[in-house]
Amino acid sequence: MRRHFLAASVLLPAIAFATVQAGLFSSTAPAAAQTALPPSSVIKARACDEHCSAAWMDANLRIDQVQVVGTAQSYKQRPNSALMGLIRMGGKKDAEALDFALPAIVAQLDNDVRALSFDVAYDPQGGAYKSPAGASMATDLLPEDYVKAMAVPGFKVIHVLDVDYQSSCLALADCLKQVSDWSKAHPRHLPIVIALKTNDTRTPMPGATKPLLCEEAALDALDGEIRAAFAADQIITPDQMQGTHASLRGSAMAHAWPKLGAARGKVIFMLDDSAAKARLYQGARQSLEGRAMFVTADETSPLAAFISITDPVKDGARIQAAVRNGFIVTTRADEDTREARANRTARRDAAFASGAQIIQTNFAAADPAIGNYRVSLADDPAAMCETAPGSEHCVRFEALPVRTATAALP
Repeated sequence: MRRHFLAASVLLPAIAFATVQAGLFSSTAPAAAQTALPPSSVIKARACDEHCSAAWMDANLRIDQVQVVGTAQSYKQRPNSALMGLIRMGGKKDAEALDFALPAIVAQLDNDVRALSFDVAYDPQGGAYKSPAGASMATDLLPEDYVKAMAVPGFKVIHVLDVDYQSSCLALADCLKQVSDWSKAHPRHLPIVIALKTNDTRTPMPGATKPLLCEEAALDALDGEIRAAFAADQIITPDQMQGTHASLRGSAMAHAWPKLGAARGKVIFMLDDSAAKARLYQGARQSLEGRAMFVTADETSPLAAFISITDPVKDGARIQAAVRNGFIVTTRADEDTREARANRTARRDAAFASGAQIIQTNFAAADPAIGNYRVSLADDPAAMCETAPGSEHCVRFEALPVRTATAALP
């Protein structure tokens, strides 16, 4: 997930308005070891055999060998017409980048999205973000539910401070509770990766909110919200991954990721932020001991386990090398709604072909207001699907640097 910085100027009486955006088959059968797939073999698209069963995959595949669709701003709602009218005055390109919406979190999970992303703003006292400047300028009467949610202490989920503030779950605690409740109701699901990014950049516009900086105390509080939402045995942590290895990087390169059977029903958090935020989160620790989240880092960092490489067209070879070396890579199938509006699929196809384990999109389901574009492995003729309907019902083994199974949308 990458913060999109948008710039727009809207001429109002004596005011310049600027914006800155700032498990593969759901089965209750127990895992049972079967013959492992030889590393050099390639499975072509065909009818499913024992290698497509949940039991075989649970016993033989690691979580870094699973490719899933994720949403890049999982909470985002479309700004209302009054606010969009104001934003459009600043330019078509910037307006289009904000003019989209995603389904509710539970609907995404029901449709096999297995990676979520939330931009979070620190609000330990409550009320810091209750009066967005854009609402005032657009004479947008904020709903009572919005005001009430914003008054409660805790991290808030906001795409662009003061401008793009409509979210399907306004408080991070609510977002995480929705995931936790869904997870408990679907205990056999693939591990859900949840990316968090701090949102503490002031939007350059009149009357803009001055955000609270997400420094070490804020990052400690972020860990606290995670642990309040999920029991310890629901979270795959950096400590569990690193084990006896000297570093997280060493653990990843040793392919020490857990097997699917041990990871089903769990969540994995990553701080998908700047290198400076990763250093703050690490603090004086040797690694990330005691922390709830992994961090995204480049391949040379001792903290490297998750790597964000956003452009699969330009960096496809780098992604393949990182995956081959044991890292879990996130990449983007589309950005700023450009691919969706033009129905261009080259970047999406490159993302899947790269072998990156997490393919982020804002169109896991098509947005009717934009077009038919979507990112779903159910559209891939090479995917092998079980005939019975149900969540996580399509899989595909890839002839890529590592063997990859793929959970797809129905």
